Amino acid sequence: MIYSALLNNYTGDLESIAPAIEAVIFASEEPVSIERLLELFNVRESCANNSGNKWGKHVKVKNKALEEQLKKEAKAKKEIILKAIEFIKKEFNEKENHGIYLSINENGISFKTKPEYFDVISGSLKVKPLKFTGPQLETLSIIAYKQPVTKNEIDAIRGFDSGSTVKFLLEKNLVRVAGRKEIVGRPLIYKTTDYFIEVFNLKNLNDLPSIKEMEDVVKKGNEGSEEGSLFE
Repeated sequence: MIYSALLNNYTGDLESIAPAIEAVIFASEEPVSIERLLELFNVRESCANNSGNKWGKHVKVKNKALEEQLKKEAKAKKEIILKAIEFIKKEFNEKENHGIYLSINENGISFKTKPEYFDVISGSLKVKPLKFTGPQLETLSIIAYKQPVTKNEIDAIRGFDSGSTVKFLLEKNLVRVAGRKEIVGRPLIYKTTDYFIEVFNLKNLNDLPSIKEMEDVVKKGNEGSEEGSLFE
């Protein structure tokens, strides 16, 4: 969907567009992509030309000079949007006078509550933390690092049946069924979800902690300490 008629020309300068982008991210029920912001602020329309590229269906240009002018305007608007995002990130992530921060990863941009204020949130909103047990963290880490992986492969690594822990992770939307492995019996294969990336504040799967760091977390979990939590 293209938003062709905004009430204000927010892309005129950084001071105008930063609060607008902040409002969009705050109001969205899911992470907002850069592409979505470009679409919302009409950058796509300005990129159009008549040479058959992906912008061409929105605006028809009559000559090469106009085409180049539109491209320059679109590039300038995009730069302002990217600068605005960095401005918001610096404001919320580097200053200590905010209880939320800006999360940016391959799934999009969103505001999240800073972990140090969980006690306030849980007390006021009666939100219960989900505590991971050692086996749950161990199973989740195996899936994260070995994906796509079958339950039998998980069991072989752990030395235990992982049926209940895999079920738990599926229920919490941290892992998903990603098809079947083309071997005898065609067992289900599992991968982590986009929500997993969001929960652990990763940019992408390449941003996973080292195996040694994950092993230390699992070890603490097996010793019965608080190893991690998320909001239900």
